Amino acid sequence: MKALKMIAVLGMAVLVAAQPSEAGVGKSGLTGAAFLKVGVGARAVALGSAYTTVTGDVNQMFWNPAGTAMSGGKAEVLLSHNQWIADLSHQAVGYARDMGDMGTLGIGVVTLGLSDIAADRDAVPQFVLDAGSFDPNDTETSGSYSYRDLAIGVTWSRHITDRLDMGMTGKIVRQAIDGVSATAYAADFGAIYRVRSGMRIGARINNLGSDLTFYDIGAPLPLIFSIGAAADLLQNRDDGMQVTLLADATKPQDGEQLLYTAVEVRLLDMLQLRSGYKFNYQGSEDEKIDEVDGTAFGASRTEEGLTAGLGLNLGMGSYNATVDYAFTSFGILDSVHQFSLKFQF
Repeated sequence: MKALKMIAVLGMAVLVAAQPSEAGVGKSGLTGAAFLKVGVGARAVALGSAYTTVTGDVNQMFWNPAGTAMSGGKAEVLLSHNQWIADLSHQAVGYARDMGDMGTLGIGVVTLGLSDIAADRDAVPQFVLDAGSFDPNDTETSGSYSYRDLAIGVTWSRHITDRLDMGMTGKIVRQAIDGVSATAYAADFGAIYRVRSGMRIGARINNLGSDLTFYDIGAPLPLIFSIGAAADLLQNRDDGMQVTLLADATKPQDGEQLLYTAVEVRLLDMLQLRSGYKFNYQGSEDEKIDEVDGTAFGASRTEEGLTAGLGLNLGMGSYNATVDYAFTSFGILDSVHQFSLKFQF
């Protein structure tokens, strides 16, 4: 019960701390390293990011590190490909292994970028020229440029008791664009508690760290607070069927309070069907101000729509492989398709 109270207090504390004050209401676009907001892993994305309470999964090193805790010397490898909007390539690789009394250790890498971006060198801001790190007459960079986002994290987690899992991730975040780069350091913390068989609650804090600074202009990392719950409503071990409901209350530093909900149906221990929805996010509008004439107008908070996906478990000799797929509708933008391959051995 002490662990349950600890998670409840932590959840309430982070939600209260995340509420913006009247003097400085959080607004979208104020944080840097926006690629850290892009979901990693097709299963998590198909579940609408309601992933705080999933256990024993290498995907969790990019969400709630407590969820990576494994036992029995188990190991998992994750390969994830996401063709993001605007032709951005979003890739992730992860590895986690149970190390006995040391707990579970893992390492994960996520990257997003684009090459050969057409550039108008006559439009370079003056403060960039004043910094002296850019030469508009350089023929090697006069026609196009590239940018790359990168985060490398090391995760530790452990079964503290038979009901409580805890974990943390330390990571380096780097952004590079047109030959200029910035680096920041951050940490994720999380806990998951099994209330009883088939029911879990959890909490996580992501991207707690230093600012990314370009040309003496710093931007904070996208700090995220989340508490979640999950319940296995239907379990039939004879035919391998299970229905799980998941929900996360999530507060990004630069946005409104969000509620993520999802359902996952497992059939024959081989096929999983998933869908998720984000309340107060999809279909919502924010008031924006026209910087030219000062008039206010409504603008969609996001073009992101309903998420859905499936997973297929494949037995392959001494190890298992899981193929996951997620689809996200982005309205006027291209729909996003994400694929993941996970090996268990």
